[in-house]
Amino acid sequence: MKSWHWLAVVLLTFSGEPAYAYLDPGTGSMLLQVILGGVAAVAVAIKLFWYKIRAAVGLSKKPDVEDETG
Repeated sequence: MKSWHWLAVVLLTFSGEPAYAYLDPGTGSMLLQVILGGVAAVAVAIKLFWYKIRAAVGLSKKPDVEDETG
């Protein structure tokens, strides 16, 4: 960002009027549910693609080859 962008952001942030908005007690629990749901979704996505992620990073263990000469 250019230097004057930061100045505009700061001026607009501190020059705002009060919104006089009402947030009921259920809003906090809703936000908590959204955050926890996002964390759970990321965890499930990582679990589903764990082997592909490990292979892409190069951490996958190669299967042991048994000696079939005996």
